Amino acid sequence: MARVWLGIRAAAGHRATMQQLESLEAWKLARSVSVRAYRLTLQAPLHRQFVLADQIRRAAVSVPAILAEGYALGTRKQLVRCLRIAFGSAAELSAHLQLLEDLQLLNASAVRRAIQDLTRLIRLLVGLLKRYGAKPMEG
Repeated sequence: MARVWLGIRAAAGHRATMQQLESLEAWKLARSVSVRAYRLTLQAPLHRQFVLADQIRRAAVSVPAILAEGYALGTRKQLVRCLRIAFGSAAELSAHLQLLEDLQLLNASAVRRAIQDLTRLIRLLVGLLKRYGAKPMEG
């Protein structure tokens, strides 16, 4: 019997891929980082900084979404492409959170915790890229 994932009946191969994603530490951490970063943008006074808050939200929600896309597409090539994009979004989020820390708009310890979790996520993404044979950028 096919498993229902997000309301969609999945074929056996797809079901296994999504179960693999759901058990992946990077996926779990990406979801957690996404929620933490998004919640930071809801706090005063950051919630009034519309451009920065929007950029943080977009980068934060992009990471778990693109990981899900990469796993759902089901090919190594597509997975590596999506891992690279997720890595880029995580790096973008890191830059925004560091700016947030520099501007001292929010509680420093809350921002630091988000940065620490994000740093751990970036390491996991790099490990996945290496695992799937992605070559590092030349330069």
